[in-house]
Amino acid sequence: MTERIKGVRDFTGKEAVLRQEMLQKIREVFERFGYEPIETPSLEYLSIFTNKAGPEIEEQLYTLEDKKGEKLALRPEHTISKMRVISGNRSTVFPLKTYSMGTVWRYEDPRKGRWREFLQTDIDIVGSSNLRYDAEVIACLDAALKKLDMDNYVIKISNRKILQSVLDDLGVVPADAVQIFREVDKAHKIGVGEVVSRIKTLVGEKTAETVGSYLSGKSIPDNEGYNEMERTTSYLKDNFSIGNVKFDISLVRGQDYYDGMIFEIESLDDAYKGVVFSGGGRYDRLSRKFNSDFPIVGGSLGFDVIFDILVSRKPVENFEERYCVINVDNMEKSMEIAKKMREKGIKTDVLLEDPGLSKGLNYCNSKKIRYAVIVGNKDLEQGLVTIRDLKGKTDKKVKETEI
Repeated sequence: MTERIKGVRDFTGKEAVLRQEMLQKIREVFERFGYEPIETPSLEYLSIFTNKAGPEIEEQLYTLEDKKGEKLALRPEHTISKMRVISGNRSTVFPLKTYSMGTVWRYEDPRKGRWREFLQTDIDIVGSSNLRYDAEVIACLDAALKKLDMDNYVIKISNRKILQSVLDDLGVVPADAVQIFREVDKAHKIGVGEVVSRIKTLVGEKTAETVGSYLSGKSIPDNEGYNEMERTTSYLKDNFSIGNVKFDISLVRGQDYYDGMIFEIESLDDAYKGVVFSGGGRYDRLSRKFNSDFPIVGGSLGFDVIFDILVSRKPVENFEERYCVINVDNMEKSMEIAKKMREKGIKTDVLLEDPGLSKGLNYCNSKKIRYAVIVGNKDLEQGLVTIRDLKGKTDKKVKETEI
């Protein structure tokens, strides 16, 4: 049986190489901003998610039992696992800047930009309420996107405290407020009118109309949340020279644990217009579920969506800057040359089955290997080899010692 299960993908050849290069670029940016890695297991006790992550994630969990009957789950994101690690380490020095990179799993309906198994690259700053850190999280992710040659996007920002303050003033109880947030999160898809209609039965017509007025931009309160949002936007512009930031009044983020600044980065590419490939925010209260109390702000890059966008712009078919040694007359010499090239850090393949020049060049072309080092006795008598540039379709004879 060779059929894949629904919602997962295979990557081979150039696509797999591109993904590794992307991960390395992201890692370089994260570490340039001073973040250090935290690695956590793919499996956790089911209870860590059902007790702490909120109902939205619970519905998407992949669960299983081990041979002892322990109920486990594949991680649907990195944050909860990181909170377990940090809360259990009393010697942690704050503020702690961390990043995680790895596969996560969520049971969702697969569609464009959405998979059941996918890579996520996250950053978190733990232990400070300073809004400059909120701005830095967004700036770091923005720098990583630019490193990946992503440039056609908008950063949407808001603050959960804005709408929460509106609901508090209206006397909406916490349980109803959670449901209102979930409906407001759908405003871009179903429209403000439909949101108002859905929450009328929950909180009454007057309260629903007030929420609708807020979502329409007719009455934006000058409260703590709005002021924090403006300060964060100002820091992004003044400290990081980031100007493609837009206040999105209906942005609330679906996960229940956000309680302050929230953001999403949305594609403006024609083929992926409106697709969100990064998001995050502040969730200061989450640590209390782990018997701790420290503020946290973080964000993540949707690695697989970004990969799809990059491939849609420019198919992965370019020649890669690596070499293949092709033996024509002298296998031992070919292997010696390949060994020396590898010792110099050069990516080098060598054909060990003596295929001959024609088949060797066909192999290089099929693998998109840019340079072939052709080793023949006639050249070797003069201490030379021929390097063929398969992209530029040119040959150059060089001394064996100067490859």
